[in-house]
Amino acid sequence: MSGNMRHRTTIIVPVPIIRTATALLTCHLLCGCVTPFRSETARPETGQQVSTSSPVASQKPAAFSVDDSSRNQERIATAASLMHAGNLVASQELLVEILAITPSDCSAVELLAKVSRTLGDYQLQRTSLKRLITLQAGSAVVLNRSGKLLLDSVQMEASQLSVQANDEVLSPVNSVASFKVDSDTDAITSDEATSLAIAAMTNAVELSPRNTLFAQDLFAALIGLGRNEEAEQVLQEALRQNPRDRILPMTAARLYESREDWSGAIFYYDVALRNDPTNPVWRRHRAVCHFRQGSYEKARSDFSKSLAGSPVKPQLSEHLAWAEAAIKTDDHAEAGRVLNLIVTRGKFRTADLEVLRGTCLLKQGNVAAAAEITIQAQLEWPRHEGLWRLAKQIKAAENGTPVSDLDGVLDLASLTLKPVI
Repeated sequence: MSGNMRHRTTIIVPVPIIRTATALLTCHLLCGCVTPFRSETARPETGQQVSTSSPVASQKPAAFSVDDSSRNQERIATAASLMHAGNLVASQELLVEILAITPSDCSAVELLAKVSRTLGDYQLQRTSLKRLITLQAGSAVVLNRSGKLLLDSVQMEASQLSVQANDEVLSPVNSVASFKVDSDTDAITSDEATSLAIAAMTNAVELSPRNTLFAQDLFAALIGLGRNEEAEQVLQEALRQNPRDRILPMTAARLYESREDWSGAIFYYDVALRNDPTNPVWRRHRAVCHFRQGSYEKARSDFSKSLAGSPVKPQLSEHLAWAEAAIKTDDHAEAGRVLNLIVTRGKFRTADLEVLRGTCLLKQGNVAAAAEITIQAQLEWPRHEGLWRLAKQIKAAENGTPVSDLDGVLDLASLTLKPVI
C-alpha cells in the first residue's frame, strides 16, 4: 500500500470497474434516480418509496453505525492523502466507493470535485459541485465557492477544447481514471453550469447580505459574462445593505470609469471619499474623472491634494493631467511647478514640455527665466517650430507685447504634447 502512495505508476485500475462505478455515481448525482446510492427504500408489497425522517438515516443505510462513520472519515482522509501524493486515479476510485455507501457525504463530494478538476474531468467536477450545492444549500460559503469553481470549470474546459482543436494529436490526460458521463442528456453543459453558478452565488449573497466579498464575487462574475445591468443591481443592493463599506463604492466607481461614465464614477468616488476622506489614491482617481469630464478646477484641486509630495514617475500621466488642468484654469504658477516636477524629478523632458514651461513663465512675467529655458531647449531641438515661436514671443515680451495663448496642450493618453489646431 505504501508503494502505491509513493509511486503513481504502480496503481493499476481496471477500466470496466471504474466505468461501472462512475455511471452509477454520475446518474445518482445528476438525477437522483434509484441506484445503490439511493437513501430511500421501497416496500415490496406496494412499490412505494418511503423517506426516513432522520437526516442521518436518510443519507445512510440502516445498518450504518458510528464505527462505520469513523471508518468512512478515515477512508476520506486516505483519499485526500492519495490526491496530495499525486495518486489521483486511486483517490478518485476510493471516493466513488465511499459515495456508493454515503452519497451525501459533503466532504467526499467536494473532494471528488477537486480531484476531478485536477484530472481535467470537468463534467464530473460539475456533477459533484451541483450535488454539493444541493446538499449545502444553506451555506453561503459553500455556495459562493462552488459557484466560482463552476465558472472556472467552464473556462478551463473551453481552454482545453481550444487546445484540442488546434493540436493534430493530443494525448488524453489520465484517460484511464477520467470519469465519463454516459450520455449527452446527463452532461451539464457550459450554459447550465454558468446558470447554476450564478444562482448559487446569488443565493450566497441573499444568505449573507452583509458579506461584501460575496457581493463583489457575484459582481465580478456578472461583469465577466457581460451582464452589466445585473452586476450594477447587485452592487447597488450591496451598497444599500452596507452603506459604510469602503470597497464597494470603489468597485462601482471603477465600473463606471471603465464605461467612461465620468459622472457615475465621480458619484461613487464621492461616496468612497466620504468613508475615507484622506485616501490619496481614490482622490487621484476622482481627479482624473473630473479631468476627463472637463471639470478642470475640481481636477486641479483634487490633484494638488493627492499628488503633492508624491513621486512623479509612478503617477506621470496624472501629473501631466494636473499640469493641463492648472493651465486650463489659468493657474500658470501651479502649472509651472508641476511641469518642473515632471522634467526634473520625473526625468520626462520633451521640446513641447519646454515650450509649456517657458510659456507659463512668460504668463507670470518672468521673461528672463523663459528665455533661459528656451535657449537650452533650442540647443537640443534646434529645428522645433514651437521653440522658435516661443523665442519670438520672448522677444516680443521684451518689447512690451502681450504673450499669446499657449502653444500646445497635453495629451494624457500618449504622454506627449500635441499642437493646437
